[in-house]
Amino acid sequence: MDLENSTIFQLPSELIIQVLKNCTFQECYKVRLTCKTLKKLIEENLKYLASTEIYHIDLARRRGRAWRNFSWCDPIPFESIEYISKFFCFVNVKVLTVNKLDEELCAFLTENAQKNMLRFEQLRLFHSFSASHESICQLLLAAKCRVINFEAAESNLQPINFELEGFKKLNSLCFEMDDSIDEEFYDSILNNCQAKKFIFHSCDKIPQRFVRNMFEQWLIGSRELEAVRITTNQNFNFGDIISGLNIQNVDSSTWTMKNVKEDKVNDHHIEDILYKIPFIE
Repeated sequence: MDLENSTIFQLPSELIIQVLKNCTFQECYKVRLTCKTLKKLIEENLKYLASTEIYHIDLARRRGRAWRNFSWCDPIPFESIEYISKFFCFVNVKVLTVNKLDEELCAFLTENAQKNMLRFEQLRLFHSFSASHESICQLLLAAKCRVINFEAAESNLQPINFELEGFKKLNSLCFEMDDSIDEEFYDSILNNCQAKKFIFHSCDKIPQRFVRNMFEQWLIGSRELEAVRITTNQNFNFGDIISGLNIQNVDSSTWTMKNVKEDKVNDHHIEDILYKIPFIE
């Protein structure tokens, strides 16, 4: 059957799209493969059609796993980058974990984000990466990513890196056991980065003055923050950090504060990044 000459194409394109809106992601994908006309029509209207929702993809060169939810896990064949290409079409992912991200894999993911609507909210770089910050930023922008997690990896970020659009637009930043970022980075991060949520876990070069500066900028209204978590082996003196600042002591372990914009400190939830899939909420 010559599908290109089928009577279905006598119907208005708007009507065909209305029919496709009732199809699942898998059904749309099968229709897309039938002929060039339908492929073009679907690709031009992807934002109106269904996509696959996946909570977490853990991607390594020799294995891959995907969780649709906390109880469902699907192995991903990873014989080659090309072999898994179809898996990354029309997919919305909450957390994408990539072990040892290099330029080749970064380019593959970016291409799928640009051409096949791969989307993920958080990129978790695990162990190490060799892809450049410029390439990573292209990936973040293409996939519309808002959170990056440098976990047990040396990010080697410098203040100048936040001139890159991909990093500049991030909403949340997480660093774990990262001693490659120095005091100069901490001194400028609040001025150069637009993120509103931060996690610094076991980052032992974090200076005490950065923590005070974060409190101070929030209190005077010059820096908007929604959630911050800091753990370090540094011997900080909390009394010195809050000395002279408008922070009230409630009891032996609780303080409260309100900034000039009348914003109060709330109990924002950040999922425990050490024991669960680390989406920063």
